[in-house]
Amino acid sequence: MKVKDLIKRKPVVVRRASTLIEAARIMVQENIGLLVVVDEKGETPLGVISERDIIRAFANNLPPNTAVWDVATKNPVTATFEEDVGSAATKIVNKKIRHLVVVDNAGKLAGVLSIRDLVAEKSTLRAIVSSYEYEPLAGGD
Repeated sequence: MKVKDLIKRKPVVVRRASTLIEAARIMVQENIGLLVVVDEKGETPLGVISERDIIRAFANNLPPNTAVWDVATKNPVTATFEEDVGSAATKIVNKKIRHLVVVDNAGKLAGVLSIRDLVAEKSTLRAIVSSYEYEPLAGGD
């Protein structure tokens, strides 16, 4: 199974100069927890901003009109559209993240893959499990 098989919607994006409050409003309207920060053409992913980033910014007394780019994670972890789901899942686990930015062969934004997307499909779970060697816990059944 390929990453492209799990992409269900167009990615929701924000520009670097957008404010935290604008980003928060978009997240609420779209019912999502992550926005991809893109270049001016809206094609190349430059970073990501999550709801956790926004909460952390507000907890640190940053004003709501702070630019998204000031708190965004730059150079996000990516997967390609044609990448195997098991490989993408491994990146999520190893990097301890909840979302992967999906790009096409030219590096242009193609989607976002969340951990929720991975666990929502039984076939995806089978693909992920089969890509790992199972080792029982010591002393366990």
